[in-house]
Formats: sequence, C-alpha cells, structure tokens
Amino acid sequence: MAVDILDAVERILGEVEGVLRQVEPGPVGRLLDATVSARRIYVAGEGRSGLVARTFAMRLVHLGMTAYACGETITPAIEAGDLCIACSGSGQTPITCHRAEQSRRVGATVAAIVAARGSPLAAGADIEVVLPAPTKLGTPPGAPDAGQLSVQFGASLFEQALLLFLDAVVLLLQERRGASPESMSAKHTNLE
Repeated sequence: MAVDILDAVERILGEVEGVLRQVEPGPVGRLLDATVSARRIYVAGEGRSGLVARTFAMRLVHLGMTAYACGETITPAIEAGDLCIACSGSGQTPITCHRAEQSRRVGATVAAIVAARGSPLAAGADIEVVLPAPTKLGTPPGAPDAGQLSVQFGASLFEQALLLFLDAVVLLLQERRGASPESMSAKHTNLE
C-alpha cells in the first residue's frame, strides 16, 4: 500500500486553517499592544503547549524584546509592567493557571491563549485569545464542527494552531517594529 503523506498533511492543514480563521481580531490586537508595551514578556505553558510557548519567547528575543520562559531557573520575578502569556488548550493546567494567578497578583498583565472560553485560565486573564480546537478534554463548545473531533490525537490541533498563531504574531510584531531578518539573525544565539 502506498503511503500518501500529502493527503495526511492536507487534512492537518485544513484543520489548522479552520481553527485560525475563527480567531477574533480584537483580542489579537490587544495582545500585540500588550506585547509591545510590556517591559518584559513571560511565557507559560506545559507539555507541548509549553514547548510552543518557548519557541515564541525565543522569537521575541530575536526581535530585541526581553522574554523569559516560566519555570526556568534563570527566570527573574515577574512585576507590574510585565506581561505573562499563558498557553493551555484546556485552560485548566494547574501550574499554568498558578503562574497566571501569581502574575496577576503582582500587577502584571495576563494574556491567556486557550481553546475555549470559560476556562479557569481565561476567566482571570486581561486578554483572552481563543483558538477553538479540540484538546485532551475533547471538543470545546463553539469549536469548529463542534462534536467532530480532529483526525489527530489529543491536543495536536490546538498545539499546531498555537505555533502558527504565535509565528503570525511574531510577523506582525516584526512589521510593527520595523525589524529586518538581518537584525533578528544578529540576535540569534552564537553559542551553538
């Protein structure tokens, strides 16, 4: 039997596009404004969402911004004037919710990127971006084709949409800040 990898890729891309087309522009604009105005940006997330969040933090550094990944031993204390971007498909990941709450307590702005409204993480956020995709808990209400699960396992669709969404945010920030690929490359690690 021939393997049709392109068919599988097309199905995945179709799902990701379906999710991203439903993202509301208002919260995205607020996220961009908060990111530009923040003194420092902290990203939070666990599992694959956390891995994606860390790639975003690296790109923010490439843009000349000060960014940290929560949970690293070299991450300083968050303070008022900072931004915490917390990523969790379910919006219920305990450590991510705790980090968002701690950030809020000290006066930092909190942005939640979740798969559905009404989660504990989103409920306490200043900015709520919804990527309506199935998570490990199933399909959230209001997600595209609610009731129809992704052909992919677990929260893969949310995680893929999160990666592309955050890369799109980087592109918008790059344009807003007038950053060139050359200026970003100059900030890439040289300790490889």
